[in-house]
Amino acid sequence: MTYEQDPGRAKALSLLSGPAIALMITAGLGIFLRLLSIAGHLFGMVAMPMLTNGLGKGARWARLMVGPISLVTAFVALAIGVVVLMGALKMKDGRSYGFALAATILAMVPCISPCCCLGLPFGIWALVVLLKPEVKTAFLP
Repeated sequence: MTYEQDPGRAKALSLLSGPAIALMITAGLGIFLRLLSIAGHLFGMVAMPMLTNGLGKGARWARLMVGPISLVTAFVALAIGVVVLMGALKMKDGRSYGFALAATILAMVPCISPCCCLGLPFGIWALVVLLKPEVKTAFLP
């Protein structure tokens, strides 16, 4: 019997399946929303005039926050969503414990999570499962 066929590993992978799928859904939703945001910026669909009317001198900062800074943060959040998705895929397969753990932690950070409302509860669930000793030992070396 090889390590991949170990019944303890199979049990650990079944424990990891739920949180890994939840993180995949979270990352997929976040990636989709970031792509919409980037498309909105690139095709001029951002409601900047409505947001900056009547702000006077504050309009310059508002345009900057809605324009380039928001676009950069959308690209950063898109990259983080891809990292969380890759980590969730590795978690589901029982590979790369460190990467799966890092992706789980990234999913829980509110301002950079792929989808804030789902990232925290699913990330906590994944973290609880990842920290179990029988799950830690089930990851491929």
